[in-house]
Amino acid sequence: MAARSARKATTKRKTSSRKATTRSKPTSTRTKPAKKPNAAPAVPSIPPGQRVWLLELPWGGLDGGTPAGVTYYKSLTAHAYVDTALPSALEAYASKPYSYLRWLEDELNGSEGPGATAAPMSLRPEQLADVDAIVAAAEQQFRQVHLANDVGTGKTLVAVAAAKAIAKLRGAHTVLVTVDRPARITIPSWRRTIAALGDDGLRWIIMSSDSLGKLMARNGRPRLKVDVAVIDEAHQFRHASKRTSYMRRLTRMDGPHEKAPFVLTITATPGHHPGEWGYLSSLYAQVHGDPPARWADFGRALAERGVPLETSYGKWTWTAEAKESLRTQQAAIGDVRDMLLRHDPPLMLTRSAPWGPPPFDVDLVELTPDQWRAYELEWGDFQREMQLARTGNNVARGLAALVRLRQKASMIRVEHTVAAAKAELERGYQVLIATEMVSTAAHPVAEMLEADGIPVARIYGSNPQAESERMRFQRGEAPVVVFNTPTAINLQAREQFADGSFATGTPRRGFFHQARYSGLLAEQTMGRAHRNHQVCAWSLLAAAGTIEERAGTVMLSRLIASATSTDADASTFAEVARVFGIDWIPAVRVADELG
Repeated sequence: MAARSARKATTKRKTSSRKATTRSKPTSTRTKPAKKPNAAPAVPSIPPGQRVWLLELPWGGLDGGTPAGVTYYKSLTAHAYVDTALPSALEAYASKPYSYLRWLEDELNGSEGPGATAAPMSLRPEQLADVDAIVAAAEQQFRQVHLANDVGTGKTLVAVAAAKAIAKLRGAHTVLVTVDRPARITIPSWRRTIAALGDDGLRWIIMSSDSLGKLMARNGRPRLKVDVAVIDEAHQFRHASKRTSYMRRLTRMDGPHEKAPFVLTITATPGHHPGEWGYLSSLYAQVHGDPPARWADFGRALAERGVPLETSYGKWTWTAEAKESLRTQQAAIGDVRDMLLRHDPPLMLTRSAPWGPPPFDVDLVELTPDQWRAYELEWGDFQREMQLARTGNNVARGLAALVRLRQKASMIRVEHTVAAAKAELERGYQVLIATEMVSTAAHPVAEMLEADGIPVARIYGSNPQAESERMRFQRGEAPVVVFNTPTAINLQAREQFADGSFATGTPRRGFFHQARYSGLLAEQTMGRAHRNHQVCAWSLLAAAGTIEERAGTVMLSRLIASATSTDADASTFAEVARVFGIDWIPAVRVADELG
C-alpha cells in the first residue's frame, strides 16, 4: 500500500514537472514571410540625357557571361544597355538599321537612330519605267501591284524606289519589307539597297517572314500601322499558315480597299497554279468591284469562275482533267494572269530579262551494273554500303520510299557531278552545284571536291556562316559553291558590294545535282547566278531510268507552267520538253502581241 502511494506521488511529480516545463517555454511567434522583390521592369528605365541600346548578343551569351551594365528584358526578348554612349566592346552587337530590334529601340528612345550607308546605286531606264507604272496604279487608288519580272532583273531596286515614291505620294512613314530565308543574307541585302538609294527618312522595318509574329500583339492585332508593305518572294504566302495569317493582318488584306496600305508583292514565280495566288486575293476583289471577303478563299473564287481547280487534302489543285494536259493548265493560267496583266493600268508587271532565259539542258547518266545493284538495295543495306549513319525505322513505304530512292540515286552519282564540275573549272568557270538534301547530296559532293584540293563554299543546312561562305565564292576564294538555298542570295558574276567593290567577273556555270519537284524553286535556283546581265547556263543531272528522271519531268513541266504565270520566255525549255515528251504550248507571249 505504501509502495503504491509512493509510485503515485512520483508520477504526480513528473507530470507536474512536464507541465511546468511546458509553461516555461516562450510563446512562439509566426515568422512573417520576406517581402518579394518588385517584379523586374518590362522595359528599361532611361534617365534624362541617356538612351537605350538593344543588343543582339549571340545565343548563349558571350564568353565571361553578360557584360557589365547589360540586362535582359523578357518582354523585349532582347538585352539592353542604358547610358550616354555605347561601349566599343558592345558596338558589334548593336541593333542594325531598319531591323525590328532598331524599331523597338527607337520606340523606347522616342527618336530614330542612324540609317545604313552603302555605295550609291542608280536605276536603269526600264527599272524607272516599272517604278512609274507602280506609282500610276497607286495614284488611281489600287491597293496592290504584283511585280513578276524575271529573276535577276533588279526587282529589289524597283521596289525600294517605288515604295519611297508611294510613301511621299500618300504622306506615309512606315514601310514594312518581308524577306525570305536565310535572313542572315536577305536582310543585309535589302538594307544595302535601301541605303544605296537613300531611306528618305522613312521608318523601314525589314523582317523575315518567319518572324512576323513579333509584330503581333497578344490580342492578335498588329503592333504597328503599316503604310506601305513590300512582300518579297511572295510565293512564301501561297498556302495557309501562321506567317500567311500574320501577313494578311499586317497588310489588312481583308479590310476595305480604301483603308488598306499599299502592297507591292514580288516574285517571278507566283505559284504552280492560280489557286496558289491567294496573296493577290484582295487585288482581284478590287478589280472585280467585290469586297475582299468574297475572294478570301481564292481557289474557290476562281473555281466558281470556271478555272479548272478542285480541293485535295485542304488545298486547291488542278482538276483531274487539267492534270493530264499541260495545254489546259497554260490556258487557265493565262486567263487568270491577264486579268491583271492586261488591266489599265497594268497591275502585274512581267518584264523579261534582256539577256534572255538561262540556257538549260539535261544530262541523263547511265548507271553501271554495280550502281544499279546499289540503287536497288534495301535502304538499310544501302546505308551500310555507303557508310551512312543509320537513323529511324529502315522500313519505308509510299512517299518515304520515293525520297529514299532519290537519296540513293543522287549519292551514287556524286562522282559524276564532281567530274562535271571539275571539267567546267578547267574551262575557266566558277561552278554552282544545287542540291536539295544534305547528307546524301550536299555533304558528299563538297567533301569529294575538297578531297581533290578544290575549296568549296557551303551554303546549306543551318550554317551560321552562310554570308561569309557566299563571299568566299563571290570573291573567288572558293571556285565552287554547293548550296540548297533557292531564293534571295546572289551568286552572280560582278555583283556590287556595299563598299563599292565587285565580285569576280569569272562566268558562272550551274548544275542541278538533284531535280526539284517545285518549278518555282528550280527557276529561283537558276536565278542565283543568271541575273543582272550575267548569263549562267544550267544542266540537270539525273540517273536515266530512275526516279530522278521522273522528277526531272515534273520539274520541267512546272518550269513551263511557272513561266506561263508571268508571261515569261519558255523557249529555253522547248528542246528538253521534246526529249521528255511533254505536251506544251509555245504560245505567243502577251508582250510580243502588244509589240
